[in-house]
Amino acid sequence: MAVITIREKQPTENGFAASLIFEGGEYPINITDPFTPQQEQQLEWYFEEWLTYPMLNGKKAEAAKTSVASYGESLFNQVFKADIDAYRLYRGLRGNLKQVKIEIVGNSPEFHALHWEAMRDRDLPRPLGVDCVIIRKRLDKAASVAANMAESPIINLLVVIARPDEEHDVGYRTIARPLIELIQNSQLPVNIDLLRPGTYKSLERHLEAKGAGYYHIIHFDCHGALMGYADIQQGVKRNRYTYQARWGREDIQPYALEIYIEFGDRYNCARTYGQLGLLAKAEENYAEARANLQTALEIYVEYQDEYMATVTRENLEGLPE
Repeated sequence: MAVITIREKQPTENGFAASLIFEGGEYPINITDPFTPQQEQQLEWYFEEWLTYPMLNGKKAEAAKTSVASYGESLFNQVFKADIDAYRLYRGLRGNLKQVKIEIVGNSPEFHALHWEAMRDRDLPRPLGVDCVIIRKRLDKAASVAANMAESPIINLLVVIARPDEEHDVGYRTIARPLIELIQNSQLPVNIDLLRPGTYKSLERHLEAKGAGYYHIIHFDCHGALMGYADIQQGVKRNRYTYQARWGREDIQPYALEIYIEFGDRYNCARTYGQLGLLAKAEENYAEARANLQTALEIYVEYQDEYMATVTRENLEGLPE
């Protein structure tokens, strides 16, 4: 397998001095972040927040998605087109990218924070990271840890999905389904196991049952925290590392409802009505619960959110007469 190395040398005023290394030569390059901080924030919103309500802000999301291509092309040009001889060596490998490994080598978090997997040759239909192997390395190597893997003709992959906020969290399939479909459509030799439920205890038992060295990769797609129940009961740090469902909703939801209505955000109103309905159900005030859940259901139907409409309808139908 041919190896291309992009090695960090030192920081500069606008980015980094680096080296592009082929088996046939080494070439100095200068790297700057293709995006401004504002554009990075848009990408962060697209990948981290938009998935919560993917049926909203479609134009903004499409613009962010399109910007990934321009980012990748800019980074590619800085790396491979700065020197004509380096570009010639790259073109010699371009016809068989599946046999190419690109190593990103550096120590600074800022260097590794660049979206190297997005690098894109404008003459090709997709980013290099789809066909090449891209790995990241530190100049200061950590102590190696021996891993004894059982021989296997396929890659065994365990996917751990945790959604502690239940129906109000990002859907189970929002991230996992594209991953699984990509593997299946590409006919990759990968065996996928989905952990259920997505808890640490369940993971521990599952790994003990499979035995040491069975899985080659464990993919964590998790929200929440690894801590004791008593610690979680201390409180909640929202949007950080822990979130306990239903904490303090009695105090904040009436105000949230007023704010959402004032700004006309009917979709978020549905979530608030749904939470108020569940609170009323817990207090056995079934008439109020039914009224709030019915309002939430009507809004979800209006916005064509089939998943949340189904969840709300089940809660509504589960109310005592």
